[in-house]
Amino acid sequence: MKEIKRLLLKEKAAILSEIQEKTETNGVNKTEIGDAIDSSVEEQERELDLLLQDREQSRLEGIEIALKRIESDDFGYCDECGEEISKKRLLAFPLARTCINCQSNIERSRLAQNAFSRAGYSSQILGEE
Repeated sequence: MKEIKRLLLKEKAAILSEIQEKTETNGVNKTEIGDAIDSSVEEQERELDLLLQDREQSRLEGIEIALKRIESDDFGYCDECGEEISKKRLLAFPLARTCINCQSNIERSRLAQNAFSRAGYSSQILGEE
């Protein structure tokens, strides 16, 4: 678990450093006057930055949860079945909260539900014609 904790702390530091760098970069006022295309590109960049910040924040929250679970000895056990998650999986994806089998079942269930939803939507459209 020490190795996984080290990986989590390293990733946390990298994310925090990246956020700090973006904050400093975004704080610089752009005084150039551009055309509508420049404004549009800048707006798209701001939207992308916000999306990435949300992902980074979510990732940081996951890291914090994992670190707390390591401290309380709850880390490394599947939330679904309670079995131990393989070290290989945790090294590849330290934020994993389910074992491979349970994660596969979850994904299969999601795929089936999505396929069922699309089929229902398609039949509604076809039925309206």
